[in-house]
Amino acid sequence: MRLILVSNRLPVQWDGTPNVGGLATGLSSFLSHWKSLGNEVLWVGWPGKSIPEKEQNQYAKKMLEEHGTIPVFLKQKLADSFYNGFCNKTIWPLFHYFTSNCEFSDGTFSSYEEANEEFAKTIRGIYQPGDWVWVHDYHLFLLPGILRSEFPNILLSFFLHIPFPTFEIFRLLPERIHSKILKGMLGADLIGFHTQSYTQYFLRSLLRCLGIENERGIIYFQNHFTKTAAFPMGINVEQFSKYASSAECDAIADQINTNHKKLKQILSVDRLDYTKGVLQRLNAFELFLKQNPNWIKRCKLVLVLVPSRTDVPSYQSMKRAIDEKVGAINGSFGTLDWTPILYQYKGFPFEELVPLYKNTHVMLVTPYRDGMNLVAKEFLVSQKNGMLVLSEMAGASAELPEAILVNPNDLNGMASAIKEAIEMEETEIKNRNEVMVTRLKENSVMEWAKKIYTDTEDTANRNQNFQTKSIPPNSEALLPKTNEPIFIIFDYDGTLVPFQSLPHLAVPTQELVDSISKLSQLPNVSIAIISGRDRKFLETIFTGLPLHLVAEHGAWHRPPNKKEWNSLFHSNADWKKEIKSRLEEFTKRVPGSFAEEKEFSLVWHFRNADPDIGLNAAREMLDELSQISSNSGFFVQRGNKIIEVREYGTGKGKATVKILPDAPLQTFVFGDDTTDEDMFRELPEEAITVKIGKSETIAKYRFQNTDDVHIWIKHLINHITNVTHHAS
Repeated sequence: MRLILVSNRLPVQWDGTPNVGGLATGLSSFLSHWKSLGNEVLWVGWPGKSIPEKEQNQYAKKMLEEHGTIPVFLKQKLADSFYNGFCNKTIWPLFHYFTSNCEFSDGTFSSYEEANEEFAKTIRGIYQPGDWVWVHDYHLFLLPGILRSEFPNILLSFFLHIPFPTFEIFRLLPERIHSKILKGMLGADLIGFHTQSYTQYFLRSLLRCLGIENERGIIYFQNHFTKTAAFPMGINVEQFSKYASSAECDAIADQINTNHKKLKQILSVDRLDYTKGVLQRLNAFELFLKQNPNWIKRCKLVLVLVPSRTDVPSYQSMKRAIDEKVGAINGSFGTLDWTPILYQYKGFPFEELVPLYKNTHVMLVTPYRDGMNLVAKEFLVSQKNGMLVLSEMAGASAELPEAILVNPNDLNGMASAIKEAIEMEETEIKNRNEVMVTRLKENSVMEWAKKIYTDTEDTANRNQNFQTKSIPPNSEALLPKTNEPIFIIFDYDGTLVPFQSLPHLAVPTQELVDSISKLSQLPNVSIAIISGRDRKFLETIFTGLPLHLVAEHGAWHRPPNKKEWNSLFHSNADWKKEIKSRLEEFTKRVPGSFAEEKEFSLVWHFRNADPDIGLNAAREMLDELSQISSNSGFFVQRGNKIIEVREYGTGKGKATVKILPDAPLQTFVFGDDTTDEDMFRELPEEAITVKIGKSETIAKYRFQNTDDVHIWIKHLINHITNVTHHAS
């Protein structure tokens, strides 16, 4: 099997030298394992530089042969507008809650769209059915949707490595942009986030921005299921712990200790970025020294700052501010034989970084906001006696509660945390670290990637099963097979007519009424409309048509060409008074909602309510009413944007059995809601049952929407007319 990994940057630079750190390093152990199973890996990404058009074919061939990579060619102007523009001036600051740093521009978003199309174009050239495509990070939000539209059965994962913000932050993006981002992500079979919080923020943004609900993290959009879940990214624990235990690492660590005159080492390792809170960390260290003069000359802060975006003016000024702060602290507290901060502005290779971790007594990982932060995890598995001080704003904090958690905005709290960590008993440190390291071993990067693959495959299989039931409305399978009489049962809302904001607005078109009338007049055809609507509504809509009308989910039945309604069961409506008052209370609380009273049922509608408030109230109501429904003469059911409370004995399934003639029939049943599952269940095996819409069903077939039902009615009319014509 082939894995096509897609990320903004390739694991090697444009000249073929490896990129240190990042996704390439994180995934290396999983990719080695994947290849050992006989699978293939192709990595698609931008090489980091514009390649002249005449050199592209030769360059692509060289990159594939030597590195197994497929370059995406972007012109330099497009790459700058896409990467430095929308990615890093809009998405990066916004998703990290630095809203004042955001720039909103239709121009850079157009470049973002164009770049995502270029990635899709490259994948289109190499994709083969059966490939697993795994798209990474915020640079490629639109790519899953583009690929899904071209390859409906593609096995596709998307993972976001940065935080997903709360809805209140996310909606700062213009609607035309945020809706495209959400829809693009929904092209994946699986969307992975680092934490459960990020997952919930995404789901809430979907609900508030697009009105799309989820069922336990499963979303249905454009005839496709997408699963969302938290997958905290791990590290290659074995690689770090094995090297940390080696003689080579010990030698380097001992040398560091000697050079630092056996001072207690406090370590900070970060990429230069405003989200990392490096300047705040220096202020906290300065405050620690002021508040604890007894630690002067007894500790040292090793500050490792990895260069990043060195050509961006705001990053240059940030670097200057850090340089000045380091100089000020060293100038204020330093002596001839002691410098408080050892400042290194460079990247460290793995072989030097692990000894640095091993020699550390206090590790400071205090970003303002971070998707995960693997440095914290690398530190923990590289040593035993060092204490981790971790920002509660980093994704890793959800996994590492035994660390000393701090708010990076709280200088006093940070200074106190440094003191607590540096003075903590060694046995306490070991106890805490053992718990965290055990957890990290169980959730290594290998397990992380495997889980993403299996969950993606499971969701793809579910989609496949879903698709097998989908059927075009003009399929031969949906036509009568014998000369026996035909009995057709339609639900109303969501089956014959689409849902509307207010129930009375959901009326059929004249064209549909004419089609039903024509069908009902054909020989040996009987039609029933079984609905939750009341009698008056059905009488008004289908006046003059020779139909069976069944109102209030089977409570009332009016045979064709009759004026009188028959009750299909005996009522005991004592329960209604109490329930009605409860529904009225919810209606007061939820603007836009309303209660509807029928003879044998009560319905609470929340289609026009605020999506969040309505859904939460519906869940609360469902829970509350379900608890009191036992032996109370009624039962509660969730429908499409409604909660329905019905009297026992009513139900479409029971009504269907009562109105069907006791004779050989060809039965066709169409419904969209949970209430219609009763009909599907009660009918004999040979009945043709059709579900309209997305939800799970026991029906044999599935239509996408009400239009499919209308097409089927016309197709059946033509079929019967032609058969009758030929017979005569």
